[in-house]
Order: sequence, then C-alpha cells, then structure tokens
Amino acid sequence: MFPNKKIQSLVGSRIQVEMKGENTILEGILSGADEYLNMHLVDSVEVEDGRKIKSLGSVILRGNNVVLVNPL
Repeated sequence: MFPNKKIQSLVGSRIQVEMKGENTILEGILSGADEYLNMHLVDSVEVEDGRKIKSLGSVILRGNNVVLVNPL
C-alpha cells in the first residue's frame, strides 16, 4: 500500500506522529492529509516520555518534517 493511501485510511483516527528535529512527538486525531503527506491534526498534544505535556489544539504538519506515523 502506498503511504498516501495508508494515511488517507487513517483520517478520523487517533495517531501519533514523530517529527524531525528535537524528537518531537505529537498525538491527535487526523482530520485530513494531502498527496505530500501534509497533515491536519485536531485535539493534538505534545508527548514526552509517554506523558502528555502540552495541549496544542489544531495543528498543520508539513509532510517533509514527518519521520513516523503510528496509529493508536
């Protein structure tokens, strides 16, 4: 399965996304994604060492900064 189709199948689901850089992990509900794997998360939180440390609300993630997407 192509990554685009897999991500599209997760719309409406809670996912965890690992971002490039400072080992940032975000968790939220995927509300949409495009062909470049840019994603829109709602009810998102920042996670560190398994603990939710900061509520972010609605965020847009640029696809080329995403390292890993994990369905929860």
